[in-house]
Amino acid sequence: MFDKIKSLTKEKLFRFLCSISDQYQTGVAMINLEHPDYPIVYTNKAFSILTGYEEHELIGKTISSFNGIKTDAEIDMEIRYHFSTKSPFELNILHYQKDGSAFWNSITCQPIQGDDGERTFAIVHCKDITEQMLSKMLSKLEHEVYLELEKSGELNTILQLITEKVEKYYIRDIYCAIHVLQPDYQLKALASGSLPLAVIDSINDIEISTVTAYNQSAVYIKNLALSDSFKKYNLTSCWSKPIFNKEKQLLGYFSIYIKDYFELKSADLEFLKKLSPIIALSMKYVEQQQELKQLAYIDMSTGIPNFNYFHNTLTQWVEKNIEGSILLIQPSEYSSIVDLYGRKIGDELIRQLINRIEPFINNKNQVIYGRFSNSSFILAVTLPEYELDQFISQLLQVTAAPIPIANREIFITLKIGISPFDNTMSIDESVRRADTALTKARYQKGAVVSFFEAETDGEIQRELDILNQLRFGIQNEEFTVHLQPKVNLMTAEIEGFEALARWYSPVLGNVSPAEFIKVAEQAGKIRELDNIILKKVLQFQNERQMKGLKMVPIAVNISPVHFYHESFVNDFITLVNQYNVSSQFIKIEVTESVELFDFQKAKEILLELKQFGYESSIDDFGVGFSSLSYLQQLPFSEIKIDRSFINDINDSGMYAVVQTIVQLASNLNMHAVAEGIETLEQFVLLQKMGCRTGQGYYFHKPMSFEDAKKLLNSIK
Repeated sequence: MFDKIKSLTKEKLFRFLCSISDQYQTGVAMINLEHPDYPIVYTNKAFSILTGYEEHELIGKTISSFNGIKTDAEIDMEIRYHFSTKSPFELNILHYQKDGSAFWNSITCQPIQGDDGERTFAIVHCKDITEQMLSKMLSKLEHEVYLELEKSGELNTILQLITEKVEKYYIRDIYCAIHVLQPDYQLKALASGSLPLAVIDSINDIEISTVTAYNQSAVYIKNLALSDSFKKYNLTSCWSKPIFNKEKQLLGYFSIYIKDYFELKSADLEFLKKLSPIIALSMKYVEQQQELKQLAYIDMSTGIPNFNYFHNTLTQWVEKNIEGSILLIQPSEYSSIVDLYGRKIGDELIRQLINRIEPFINNKNQVIYGRFSNSSFILAVTLPEYELDQFISQLLQVTAAPIPIANREIFITLKIGISPFDNTMSIDESVRRADTALTKARYQKGAVVSFFEAETDGEIQRELDILNQLRFGIQNEEFTVHLQPKVNLMTAEIEGFEALARWYSPVLGNVSPAEFIKVAEQAGKIRELDNIILKKVLQFQNERQMKGLKMVPIAVNISPVHFYHESFVNDFITLVNQYNVSSQFIKIEVTESVELFDFQKAKEILLELKQFGYESSIDDFGVGFSSLSYLQQLPFSEIKIDRSFINDINDSGMYAVVQTIVQLASNLNMHAVAEGIETLEQFVLLQKMGCRTGQGYYFHKPMSFEDAKKLLNSIK
């Protein structure tokens, strides 16, 4: 057929193309490519139906004749460019019918060559893809809503985002608003796109009462008669779609305000039908987040703030360089009261003590408190030393009168442990020291106030011993590396190793990583320690690389303290380059901890490492404070599921948690690794849920470099 077309004269070619066009069910127009305006010279009936014009009205028009207020000018210019170069193309563009109704037009163009070798005409196939494009828009909107939900969680912000995006991307030139049903059955506009809320509030769209009947599938249409002050917005009518939850309870309405009158079409109905659940789910999510926030910061047994609230607030203080004292307080008689009357009476005791303390706490500008444990509560104050003594005296005076509980009046004595807090130590360390002081107070009778004293604390003495030997250990490179294999749970192949620091001190003997890493972080020595481990791993990899032996990636743990250091990336790249080890064989693991709080900085660091070709993983996932909130923001390639989850994986609840983390990793295009696999049962359960990689004593214990070499060399 192509050879026949090329042999036709221009006139015969035109007639031939006309006859072909009439046979298509989709809209077809023939464009004259020789004319500088590229006019339409012929259309079939389907094209006429698509555009709303009579066939004779279309002759002489251009494709640009169907442009309107929301047509993308750049796409229109691209179409004209392809016409001018007589080249084929496929493009989607927003076009308008004769009555002004918008539709998404999928255009496919094929220039046709005549007997003179010139491309005289172009056949343009057009198809209405409005519903597909609106569905695509809704998917994009849903994604943006979920991102905003994770970021802010404020209902007004989420609903405003929805209205603004709909106004921007919808095919009609509209305003829109979302009304939320209040407990008194009044509709309140919480979001209004670009139309002022004052205008929205002046429009009485729908009246709601306790007897109003709701139709879930309906769209309510109302003509608007606005005052002169609002006529400038050219509003003519309103479409309102009710929003329901899963229990079919009315939550509110999504309303579109039409600037010119157009009838409601099937694409509009389908769009509103799909949009309504997105709004409902957003509202439900925000409600749940508010409930979770309440649960997250309130001790439900007493109604007072909990330790999570206390810790977060104190973190903000320390970040502002505020310093003061932490007081851990415990009624001496708590355990006896619980043994006699039960846990609820113990909760009542704590609540009544707080009620007595609150009056003079509230007179202080800088005091926060929360429940610390079942038997104790915690305060942080920013008082100077001379005022702190007076404050403590007031605390002790609250027990001067008996406390009425369990139909009795009981005299209480308080034990108080005190430690300073400032930005030179972590909050957890400050709390630990106050807890140590409280432990000391428990061994004494009566009301006791105990200040933290490092020299009398065995644990602190141990830390000091470690600190003293740590300097020698780093200087003499007493630290060694053990490698624990990561195993493919489906094939049993070795996929990589995790490098684990080990220390044998000639003075202290074997020192646990849990001890020396914490001390190294507090002493500012963690960078040196991390680099010793990294250097040894690089030497191992370089040796195998030079000999052409089998290699697998080795993950090196980086302390959050080191990770956030300003020169971390430069120091890391410089050290790696000294050994010329390919980036695919070194991974970075960052432990999830309370210090991993600067998401933006972490993102910048991880992206910079990624540009150099280094992948990163989040270690001990699930035990930190903000896992889900930052996970999707940070470009980790791997999630390591903490061993505490794997230990209890045979429990149905914990199994569901682990399965959720594995699925979450998959959804975020990350790789899940289960840590601490020790039994066949754990291995089988992880296999079933689709976890691909694991490590633990069930497969291999951490091994020396020599044993790791033997293991790798044995692999064919």
